[in-house]
Amino acid sequence: MRGSVTRISRDGAGSILAEDGKEIHFERSGASRNGVDELRVGHWVEFELQYGFEQPCAVNVKRLQRDAGQRPGTPIGS
Repeated sequence: MRGSVTRISRDGAGSILAEDGKEIHFERSGASRNGVDELRVGHWVEFELQYGFEQPCAVNVKRLQRDAGQRPGTPIGS
């Protein structure tokens, strides 16, 4: 799946607005080792969903280069 980072807390957890419009939570441990500290609000990311006890969580979060002309915070394909 793909989406854009909408929130990051001080502990490195955050939220992603997925292409389908759903808000997906991620933990620092769920981000790719190469670049977790570089994630910022508005960055385009690719991720996998892992289903837990309460809600799906994004794992293997990796930063992508956004498409030219795409506004941060807007789902890809909009």
